[in-house]
Amino acid sequence: MENTNLIPESRKCKPVKLFKKSSFIDKYEGLQSLRNGEILCDIKLETDDNKIITAHFVVLSAASPYFHAMFTNFAERNHDLVEMRHIDYSALLLLVNFIYTGQIVVTEEKVQDLLPAADLLQFQGVKEACCDFLQSQLCPTNCISINNIADIHSCTKLLTSSEIYIHQHFSYEI
Repeated sequence: MENTNLIPESRKCKPVKLFKKSSFIDKYEGLQSLRNGEILCDIKLETDDNKIITAHFVVLSAASPYFHAMFTNFAERNHDLVEMRHIDYSALLLLVNFIYTGQIVVTEEKVQDLLPAADLLQFQGVKEACCDFLQSQLCPTNCISINNIADIHSCTKLLTSSEIYIHQHFSYEI
């Protein structure tokens, strides 16, 4: 009987694992390329202003608990066009791009629409980035508005810091 082992028992080592970080970037770029070319896209998201964003069910579902529930438990799972009511088109586009690129930039112009959309669609990391941005912008002219926004969207850290800011910068006179 022939020995079929290629490596003698005395020389066997632990298996080698390959982890290539750049492969994640390659996959993001590949998915974005498919989306940009509308290749294999199986869902269209339509906002209140009748603008449409194309994407892939599986990609959206993997990225957001909201989309996962929508596409697995509700009537939308059987539709190729889903109405996304009360979500700003530009904010939805930013979030879908974030899913496909892993990158998003929060700015003063975007945060007012982006935070509510991220909160609704359950993008916790984007929501936190919006809250961090708003916290960095606290000043006497906007602290009460930021406090209200934090309260509406259950941003507890931002709510606490805005309350502290208000107490430190305004005096109570009766």
